[in-house]
Amino acid sequence: MPSTATDDRALRPRVGELFWKKEGSNGWIMGKLTALSEDGSEAHFAVVNEDSGEIISGQNDVFLLEEHPLYPANPLFSTSADMTSLHHLHEAALVKNLQDRSALANQRPYTFMANVLIAVNPLRYLEEVDKELFIGQPLDKCPPHPYHVAESAYRQLCTLRPVMQNQSIIISGESGSGKTETSKIILDFLTARAVAQRSESFDSEPEVTSSKRFSLKGTRSMRALSSFSIRDVSSMLKEPNTVTLGERLMETIPILESFGNSKTHRNHNSSRFGKYMRLQFSTRHYELTGASIDTYLLEKSRLVHPPTGERNFHIFYELLRSGRDDLLALLQLDGEDTEATIESFHYLNRSTCTKSELLDDASNFAKLTDALLLVGIDHNMQTDLFKLVGGLLYLGNVGFDEEETTEGLSAILDPNSAHAIQMAAELLGVPIDELSTAMLNKRITRSKGGRKNSIYFLKKDSRQAAYSRDTIAKSIYELVFSWLMRQCAHALEYNETLRDVLPYIGVLDIFGFEDFEPMNRNSFEQLLINYANETLQSIFNTCIFQAEQELYKSEHIHVPNNVNLVFPFPLPGQPIIVHNPSDTNEKSLAERLNSTSELISYVDNQECLNLIASRQGGIFATIDTVSRLPGPSDKKLNERLHTLYKRNPCFPLPHPKEAHEMFCIVHYAGTVKYHIDSFIDKNNNIISAQFEELIQMSRSHILNSQPVVHAPSNNHHKGGSVSQMFSVQMKGLASELEGTRCNFIRCIKPNAAMAVGVFDRNSVVDQLRCSGTVQACSVLRVGLPTRILYAEVVDIYAPLVGDEVYGKFKLNERLFTQAICFALNFPADAYRLGDSRLFFRTGKIDLLDQLLNVTKIDPKLPVELTKYVVKRRWISAVAKIMVYKKFENIYYDCKYRRSAIVLQCALRQHLARRELASLRKQHQIALKLQGWIRKLKVMKSFAGKAEEKLTLLNHLLEKPSLPKGQRWLLTWLGPLQRAMYVQKLCRKACVAYMVKRGFLWLYGQIRKKRAQLLLQTQIRVLLAKRRLQELVRKRRARDNWKRAILDVRVYSVFLRQFRRVHLERLERNHDVLTSENASLQEQVVAMTEKLAAAEEQTEKLEAQILIQIRLLEERQACILTLEAQIPKNIQTPLKESLLSRIFRFFTCNSTPYEMEEVQDENPASCTVSECSSSEDVTKRITTPPLNPTTTTPTTVLAAKHAQKLSQALKPARRQHEGVWKISRFVF
Repeated sequence: MPSTATDDRALRPRVGELFWKKEGSNGWIMGKLTALSEDGSEAHFAVVNEDSGEIISGQNDVFLLEEHPLYPANPLFSTSADMTSLHHLHEAALVKNLQDRSALANQRPYTFMANVLIAVNPLRYLEEVDKELFIGQPLDKCPPHPYHVAESAYRQLCTLRPVMQNQSIIISGESGSGKTETSKIILDFLTARAVAQRSESFDSEPEVTSSKRFSLKGTRSMRALSSFSIRDVSSMLKEPNTVTLGERLMETIPILESFGNSKTHRNHNSSRFGKYMRLQFSTRHYELTGASIDTYLLEKSRLVHPPTGERNFHIFYELLRSGRDDLLALLQLDGEDTEATIESFHYLNRSTCTKSELLDDASNFAKLTDALLLVGIDHNMQTDLFKLVGGLLYLGNVGFDEEETTEGLSAILDPNSAHAIQMAAELLGVPIDELSTAMLNKRITRSKGGRKNSIYFLKKDSRQAAYSRDTIAKSIYELVFSWLMRQCAHALEYNETLRDVLPYIGVLDIFGFEDFEPMNRNSFEQLLINYANETLQSIFNTCIFQAEQELYKSEHIHVPNNVNLVFPFPLPGQPIIVHNPSDTNEKSLAERLNSTSELISYVDNQECLNLIASRQGGIFATIDTVSRLPGPSDKKLNERLHTLYKRNPCFPLPHPKEAHEMFCIVHYAGTVKYHIDSFIDKNNNIISAQFEELIQMSRSHILNSQPVVHAPSNNHHKGGSVSQMFSVQMKGLASELEGTRCNFIRCIKPNAAMAVGVFDRNSVVDQLRCSGTVQACSVLRVGLPTRILYAEVVDIYAPLVGDEVYGKFKLNERLFTQAICFALNFPADAYRLGDSRLFFRTGKIDLLDQLLNVTKIDPKLPVELTKYVVKRRWISAVAKIMVYKKFENIYYDCKYRRSAIVLQCALRQHLARRELASLRKQHQIALKLQGWIRKLKVMKSFAGKAEEKLTLLNHLLEKPSLPKGQRWLLTWLGPLQRAMYVQKLCRKACVAYMVKRGFLWLYGQIRKKRAQLLLQTQIRVLLAKRRLQELVRKRRARDNWKRAILDVRVYSVFLRQFRRVHLERLERNHDVLTSENASLQEQVVAMTEKLAAAEEQTEKLEAQILIQIRLLEERQACILTLEAQIPKNIQTPLKESLLSRIFRFFTCNSTPYEMEEVQDENPASCTVSECSSSEDVTKRITTPPLNPTTTTPTTVLAAKHAQKLSQALKPARRQHEGVWKISRFVF
């Protein structure tokens, strides 16, 4: 609670008066104190009807004042236009004053708090106030109104100063408090005021003074315009078929509202971006020459994700409800039912809110088209603009399905979205193939070495495709909004090159503090918005609290140096003025001195600003850091925030159940919970090169004429984040505002439901408390908001009064300014004199106008200044005489006192000397007696103690010198000194002997120790060697064992692998051989059949052979008979006969003698069957005769049959051998 409220509470309450009692955290109840206990601790309180002032029966209460303090109430049925003039100043008094002034009957929604305007949103359109009531009129007599603030800023801008003083009007408040409408009122007045100022400048002629460095233009008051109105002036200056700059400036507001405003839970026309308008004026006539509009943080996410229960941007609903059938048919947005058409678009129906009872979309669209024409956007460009708006609606209707591919689940276009994507591509002016490719495929470009870039395409899933669609939509909408801002800037003719030369008035209208809990979640946009409000609150604190108090201290304005000159003695020839000690001026001055000497406490939000936007470790910097990490996610960001700032007082930890999805920040307006969803994505302000190329392909001039912020080539890009750019913008804005003279307008929302005529005290108290209004009111109540340098006053009045009058002040600017205030009859309590400037009290800005707006010399002014100098000299002379007399009295008094002191000192000195001599003699006698007594005590204590005497003597001899009082001890102990010397020599000899003995013993011990160490060393070496050998042996055995185990393991592994491979090979070979065996068995069967046939044939041949043998035997017999008949002399000389040869051939004999034996034994017993095998038979059958000349037809025929048999048996024999070998191998 501020100090004023504490003072009011400290007063002892009186029975019968009205008081406020606090109920709950924000509630207040007015009542009357009916009774008070004797000790004043217990109070009887009766609730009073605030409308009638009567006590409400049955609502009495008794309580202790310590538990429930009472605050005095201001009189009922009375309000104050300036809350600093309230007698009792606390929260309840402020809210009651605002409530009474905001009542529907005689509604006055504007109230001053010194130079800060409090605007309570009336939630309805009021009757327009005539601007002539403020232009050129004394501002202390004007009612509170935004016109008042604008007029004050304009007058300060037009004031002649050595250094240009730019002005700014900061409009702040929460969402729905009327900031946008207030800014419209300000801009409307300033544009009209500039026109009026130009007309006045044309009517007045500048005056030139004798001094070259001082030139005064015409008067800056608007009294010359009292004969005609502002509209007449505007019509005079406006040329036919032209649009003035002021009208163009006002017409930019519908454009900004249509494309940047939306309906929210708190406000039906909430600005979803911030804007700072600069109104540039000329230095000659201070006419409006240009304007600029800076925008901050357009809420692009609302386009694709409007919160539940809120609307998208106004432009979509205005276009669809415009009633322009031709335009809607061109955009294919027409339909029989407009509401059904609106519900058919995904970007509009997902919030479940498409209407606003307080908005007329069709009328606003007509205003929008007219405004676009006035800023230079013709019908063709408007059609292109609305095509983009319609294209975004169709783009939001593009849906996606998923199909299974080699890359996984891949997104494909929903067949039902074919018309939507076709219309989106047509209205946006981009190729449909490129649009679908950008949404469904991700393009990756890579390059290596000197090779050209390689392009790859990765398919996206349905979620990624929808995200790409929304990213394209947001990028296009941002480009459209930027293009509109450039068109408005071009139409407003702002001169950027003369920005630092031409004066300007800035009007800041930025989004109010937002906390959507519990209806919706607070996200990344709310964090940025609340950071902007924290920045504005810091500027407000700096201007109202910190800067004011520091300036008051540095200027030493608490010294009572500006009270009107009160002369203790009159001037010669003037009557005596009896001074009344209870003068109002002095009482007011004393009250102000007491109040300003106490510092007003306020809540500084610098720690919260450092938490959010500090370059070293702020939340924004942390978001950027996490975004640059590989695989960034919102979960990692939330964990990082909780780890870094868990000990920060502005970063309380949420409930453990909610800590994984949110974090909290203590703002100046309260604690806000932020859900971490999509923080990383929303902070990314860059789009890929693929999307950039797609947008550049558009046939729309609006899109392809603007640069697009594209994605960097690597992940280490440090710039381009939304939080970083917004932080830089806010710091630049704060720096610019601090360089201007700030005028504040605090907007208040009377109730959360936006109902007309309803005033919710709890909500208003919370807004006043959070915005620091109560503390600011306490400071401004005793503050001096209006000020001017002494040098500026001197520059204006010194040339007017002349060097002769100004020279009387000896170049003392402060004294000259004080004389000017005296000459102009300024009340003493209306201003204060500092060290370098003149301060005016709250509400006394008209005195500053009176001081500055002077065009010609007043004949009485030099006289009054001379009179002031004379009075000051007279006061100085009287004061000098009085001081001289007072000093003379003091001098003689001091002289008499000093003479008395000298006499007293001489007497006291004589007495002191006598007493000192007596004391010295007594002291010497006492010292001698004490010395003797001490000697006797020492001698008595050492009697019979020779050793102690020697010890004392040694102690004394060790000292280099002895005090005078101890030297008698050496004389007393002298006889012992010789004995001590002898003892010393003996002790020395004994010591030497003992040292020698000890050395010899030590030497022997050392030798023995060395021998022991040597022996131990040798033994340890031997043991170490044995131990080393054993360790080496164990190590080798262990290594061999390990190697053997490893070999066994390897061998076992090899065997297992070999067995596995061998088994696999055997299984494979077994399968192969089994199949081959089956085929061979089939062949064996076939060959067996052939062999049987061959055997049958062989048997037949054998039978034929036997027949032939028989024939041969018969022929042999015949031959023998014939041989016997042949004479011996003609027989052939052969070793064997022809018969034997034939017989040997057919009987398979190899030698002749065998044949002879066979012939001798049994010539007919040798047959073919005696052959060992069929092979031998064939060999023998096929053996040619030794002499072919002896062959006969029979032998030839037998040989032929044998050859045929051999040829027939060869395949059977080969097959038989093969089958035998295979069977042997298998089994």
